[in-house]
Amino acid sequence: MGELTYYLPEIMFGVFALVAIIWGILFVRDMVRRSGGKATCTHCKGNASKLTSPPYLFLLPISFGTKYDNPESYLRSHMVPILRKDRIPTGRRACHVDVYRCEKCGKKQVIITDFLQVRGDESVEGTYVYPYENFEPLLKRWEAIDRPPEAYT
Repeated sequence: MGELTYYLPEIMFGVFALVAIIWGILFVRDMVRRSGGKATCTHCKGNASKLTSPPYLFLLPISFGTKYDNPESYLRSHMVPILRKDRIPTGRRACHVDVYRCEKCGKKQVIITDFLQVRGDESVEGTYVYPYENFEPLLKRWEAIDRPPEAYT
């Protein structure tokens, strides 16, 4: 037993390094999938294909640096549908919502990207993945917006 405790720091380092490598591989795989219009299904870890193009767009009642607890609850209760990025007031945050369907199990999920538009670029404040059903009423509200003809251009 004494010999095992002598090597305990090396064993712990090895375990942590292995976990970090596995996490890194999964992270890179997910980034590659997202860049190709796919995501990893949260239920079965299969490929999920993007269903929305362009993404849904929502305005948030917060500005740079503001943090919120329980993102799912906060986003569901504070997201306001808007049609275009040029409708985002200066200094206000907004979010994209993309819908994905798993090719393996068929379940839907949403990926929400909270961002602040700075000089034409999006400064991402957070990215969240949730079941589609939790955000379905908000997405239906966005689809029900009366759109003037210029909204389609």
